[in-house]
Amino acid sequence: MKLKEFIQKNKSEFETEKMSTKADVSFEKLLNKELHQPKNKKVLYLKYISIAACFAVVFSVGFWFVNHQKSSSIQKELLANLQDSSAGKRLEGVYAFNDEYKKEDSRIINRLIEIIHKDENANVKIATIDGLLQFPSNEKIRKNLIRALENEDKPLVQIKLIKALTILRENRAQKPLEKIINDEQTFPIVKNNATLAMVEIKK
Repeated sequence: MKLKEFIQKNKSEFETEKMSTKADVSFEKLLNKELHQPKNKKVLYLKYISIAACFAVVFSVGFWFVNHQKSSSIQKELLANLQDSSAGKRLEGVYAFNDEYKKEDSRIINRLIEIIHKDENANVKIATIDGLLQFPSNEKIRKNLIRALENEDKPLVQIKLIKALTILRENRAQKPLEKIINDEQTFPIVKNNATLAMVEIKK
């Protein structure tokens, strides 16, 4: 039974009994609460949640777009430097990749692999090998480091490749290492590094 109906049915009892002022106030509050129900709080709550969710989606999309644009700009600049005719610019690109660009981007990885095979500058190659070592589980990188060692003739780059493959503990590097060790034209320091690498890899 609703409070209003109860009051109407028991009106005489309310009139015959004198109620205290405090009781009157409490009764009035209760009556007002019953007769004047506020808007459904749950509906309002869901409304606010929906508005908040919309703002969150808009903010997330905007944040993604800004970051995507920034990332694309960095990638373009990096690739431009890596493909520059100047060894200094290429080296600058490799250092930027090593320091700032930690994403395993296929286009950049492919360009770095191309550098270790074709670049004429030993310093660029050495810095590039360091950059590629950031992704030790990348099979394409591993295979190309081995292939680069098979074809490399610059002593400093050979030593860097040997050390890189030792860090990776790449068993497949044993064949090119043996070739380096057995080659009479190999520099003694390179042979020493190759011999130590063979021992480390076989452990």
